[in-house]
Amino acid sequence: MNPGGRVLAVAAGDGSVTVTAEGGLPEDAVVELGSVTKAVTGLLLADAVVRGEVALDEPLDACLTGARPGITLEELATHTAGLPRVPLALVRRNGVFSTTDPYARTTVPELVDDLGRTRARRRGRAHYSNLGAALLGQALAARAGSGYEALVHERILEPLGVDEVWAHGGPEAVQPHGRRGRPVPAWTMGAYAPAGCLRGTARGALALATGCLHPPQGLAGAVRLALVARAGGRFVEHGLGWLGSKGMWWHNGGTNGSRAFVGFRPQSGRAVAAVANSRRSPDRAAVAQLNS
Repeated sequence: MNPGGRVLAVAAGDGSVTVTAEGGLPEDAVVELGSVTKAVTGLLLADAVVRGEVALDEPLDACLTGARPGITLEELATHTAGLPRVPLALVRRNGVFSTTDPYARTTVPELVDDLGRTRARRRGRAHYSNLGAALLGQALAARAGSGYEALVHERILEPLGVDEVWAHGGPEAVQPHGRRGRPVPAWTMGAYAPAGCLRGTARGALALATGCLHPPQGLAGAVRLALVARAGGRFVEHGLGWLGSKGMWWHNGGTNGSRAFVGFRPQSGRAVAAVANSRRSPDRAAVAQLNS
């Protein structure tokens, strides 16, 4: 039995929006968006490039003091830096990789230290990494002289008109549900905020997608830069933070007790967002709406 529900929000090419709620979850429920955050971190990088603050081939250690040299910001955004999903040092600190709240109380100095202890895999091949996304977001925040969460609101969410997604402040997420439908704690992301801190409603997540379809003038260049396939394989390509496949750009997310999906098709102008406060993925239903 899974007590969690789902909300699906769809924007048609003509701009009309429909929202469907299931399983007792209200339409305005705030849910952990998890790794959808990585797409926003990618936009943050693209915006910093357009502003002239960084370059895609900027070394990480030029932005984040003490970081291991040789890794570029673009490699972090496209998951091609050869980094693991999480560093072994984090696993060891937790004893095991706990799903209860695995990133709680992590710090930026720990990120940098863990990177130095991590053996890189083959660079140039996409290998999904929460560590890499966290390092990227914290590097951009350090270069801007800001905190990551404040920077996301100032440069991405507010200019795109996304009112119901929060990196900090705003309402708490509804109760997440883990395995067998049991209530589990929400995650606190610590220094891993750029990899998964966002929470929001289905309408708010949809506004992120439609904002990328029709960006304001100040972010149009950043959106174009982010939505360029730079790495990947036969089925999935990596832009800056965003994933591309079969004519759509998207990202999904999952925490211990929540799931989310955001995607859009530039050619049709159709966009979709789905959130669930359980481990039951809404991805298939969301993609079906994009393809309809």
